[in-house]
Parts: sequence; C-alpha cells; structure tokens
Amino acid sequence: MTRTHAMAIRPAALLLVIGALSACGSTAPGGAAPATSASPSGSDALIHAALTDLESALGEQGRGPFKDTFGTLQMDAQGGHVVLFATDDARARALIGAAAAAHPGIETGWTVIRHSAYARATVDPAIERIGNAALAQSLPLPVYSAGLASDASGIKITTTKEGTTSMELSAAIRKLSDGIPVVFIEGAPIKNFDGTAEMVPPSAWPTHA
Repeated sequence: MTRTHAMAIRPAALLLVIGALSACGSTAPGGAAPATSASPSGSDALIHAALTDLESALGEQGRGPFKDTFGTLQMDAQGGHVVLFATDDARARALIGAAAAAHPGIETGWTVIRHSAYARATVDPAIERIGNAALAQSLPLPVYSAGLASDASGIKITTTKEGTTSMELSAAIRKLSDGIPVVFIEGAPIKNFDGTAEMVPPSAWPTHA
C-alpha cells in the first residue's frame, strides 16, 4: 500500500490540490539512490507508525529549509520505506540528516531517494497562480484540481472532459505554469456533503507535504 499526501481547498466547483496525487513504486528517470538498504521488521502497526513518523519528519524539513530541493513524499507501507523525491541527491541526504537531528530515533534508513524534475519551491508558486485564476473564474474552462505530479515531474490538472482537449485552457494554464509540464485529466467538482462549498483562498491552504 502506498500512501500519498495532498493539500486541498474546496471552493464552488473547485478543489485545488498540492502534493503527490498518485502512487509511484518504480524508479524514476535518473535512477534510485537508496539512503540505506535496511528494511523494517516487526508488527504491521509498529512499522506503519515508524514510517508515519519518518514521513512527517522528512516533510517538515522538505517544507522548510530544503524546499529548494524537496519534491514530494510517498509512503510504501508494503515495501517498508518512504520515498523522498528531490532534485539533488546531496541535498536530499542533508534533508534526511536534518530530520534525524530534529527527531532522534526516526528510522531514516527506511528512506529511499529518487530524483524529481522539480522542487516545491518552483512548483508551488505556479500551482498557486493556477488556483488564483480558477478562483477568479478567469480560465476558459473549469479547473477542479491542480497539484504536483506523484513523482514531482510536473503539474496535474483536473478539469472537464472538454477541458482535457481544449487548446484555449491548455494555453492559459501553460502561461501560468512558467514552463513546468502540465497534464490534463477529466474529473468532477468536489462538493461538501450538504451540497455547499467552502471557499478558501490559496494563501490559506494547508502546508503538509
């Protein structure tokens, strides 16, 4: 089982997501660079708790002093590791060391480093620009979500069926993405259970990885 993290807002007919949106258990282009070959053992509950602690500690550093290299995280509970996507291996190892220093006892040996094309410092501002445009309804067609690809290789946009092939929407989004690759998929609006929607500006988005 692989777990991913996301950030979200719930405006009318709009859910904007930052972070990893799907699982990726294979080696990313450029190869994998394991921090160590150690594997966890013990009960599933203890392993999951340890992986959760590790993931939280890595994310804390990635969102902070290492945002220049940090892409995203993926927990692979079945494989017994947390995948750290980063643009630079040396900086990724420094991130792991900083996480260990801040949280003694975490199982940093269960971290696997994989290369990502983009860091959060680069992608987050582009996603926020897309979010602001969607909230302002200034895009040619609705955008329901905008988030970091699961391997931090670009931006994933959820829109209408028409939007997935719209040249106008593609051009508008690519102007806001500042050269970051964008993939469009068909989706649907996300509404609250009572049919209403909560409007939250991008500046108030959650900040977990």
